[in-house]
Amino acid sequence: MRTVLLTSVFCVLAACNAPGDLSFQPLPVVVVGAGAGGNGNAGGNGNAGGTGSEDGGDPMLPDGGMMMPDGGMVVAPALGRGDHTYNSVNFTEIANYDHGLRNPRDLDFNPRRPDELWVVNEGDNSVLIVNNASLDTRTQVKKKDGYAVHFMEHPSSIAFGGDATTIGVPGTFGTCQESRNTYGGQAAHNDFMGPALWSSDLTVFAASNPIGLGAHLDMLHGSPNCMGMTHVSDNIYWVFGGKRHTGSSMQRQEPIPALVKYNFNRDHGIGLDDHADGEIYQYADNEVKDVPGVPSHLVFEHATNLLWVADTGNKRIITMDTTTGTRAGPLYGQEQLRAYDRMTGAVIAEVVSAATGMLQQPSGLELHDGHIYVSDHQTGRISAFDRQGNLVNWLDTGLPAGSLSGMHFGIDGKLYFVDMGANRVLRIDPK
Repeated sequence: MRTVLLTSVFCVLAACNAPGDLSFQPLPVVVVGAGAGGNGNAGGNGNAGGTGSEDGGDPMLPDGGMMMPDGGMVVAPALGRGDHTYNSVNFTEIANYDHGLRNPRDLDFNPRRPDELWVVNEGDNSVLIVNNASLDTRTQVKKKDGYAVHFMEHPSSIAFGGDATTIGVPGTFGTCQESRNTYGGQAAHNDFMGPALWSSDLTVFAASNPIGLGAHLDMLHGSPNCMGMTHVSDNIYWVFGGKRHTGSSMQRQEPIPALVKYNFNRDHGIGLDDHADGEIYQYADNEVKDVPGVPSHLVFEHATNLLWVADTGNKRIITMDTTTGTRAGPLYGQEQLRAYDRMTGAVIAEVVSAATGMLQQPSGLELHDGHIYVSDHQTGRISAFDRQGNLVNWLDTGLPAGSLSGMHFGIDGKLYFVDMGANRVLRIDPK
């Protein structure tokens, strides 16, 4: 097994679509075996291999810490055990531009095939699927739905969902779109946009298009410019982004920062459009704030019923108690629904406040081993906090502003994240 230390290449701009857009900045990337090469990235799709100890690693402690040789402890060791710089870890490249990444925004692992990583591309409304993501033998395949121009227009986020469907094939996922619905710039925006529900079966997703509306299983339309998404249970999701309503007219609706609960209930089948059993509940109007082009990711914590939120525009991490809040009245939708209500009075708590100065544009969000991991789109730092908001570890990735967004822990216990600027997915391999 050959291990090579390379310098990586990134885009200085927020996105790059061609090899000529790249400029250099050092970052250690470990590649094992032959790599794909390509657009100036480190290339390769190999595992970092022997970056840890050869005897199976350092002993883990019950709270997620790791014992050091001198008897000390590093908390949240997924971010490294060194000086908090990129020199304290290796980065393994999982996918890159040559594999089909185009401004990747978010990623999630498929629970039906736990080492299968799905990445949503904002740049061309597609999904890149990485098989055996944790292994040297990983492969990549790109999929794009037949009507992604609406149902996956500029996706910001992805979240795998429940198994039950009406089509006889199990497995679902949801996507949310940073779009006001222009059908790829072919029409004026009408804000008829929100989260979409999909089959995760590859004989259906991006493969079936029975009536010309692609392979989506459902869609509800209360969240133009949706910036984040998380699954709760069955066909229930929370998203970041709602609508301002000043009357019953469609023209009086426009995007508003909010936290919105969706229940698709029974999916309508492949490519159909009956949304009559859908439910939408809009919370926290203008109590959160988005930043255009920067996803605001969410995590629903089942044990506490807390919704964890990267409140990007307010430079903070908050929780909302989803068992609180009362119905304030109906909202006016653009379609017939079972329920569409505005909710008020939900309990929101700051965990990491803007006053600490620790976050500038929090974007990616993960809960793991009792800690809250946050990626900062502006600073290129990934931080770990305890539940009280105390900083316990961090990693300055060396990536420029505009790089970090969605991230997720894999079956190997390591953190995978998107590099939007250089069209890559990377994994952190602590030294």
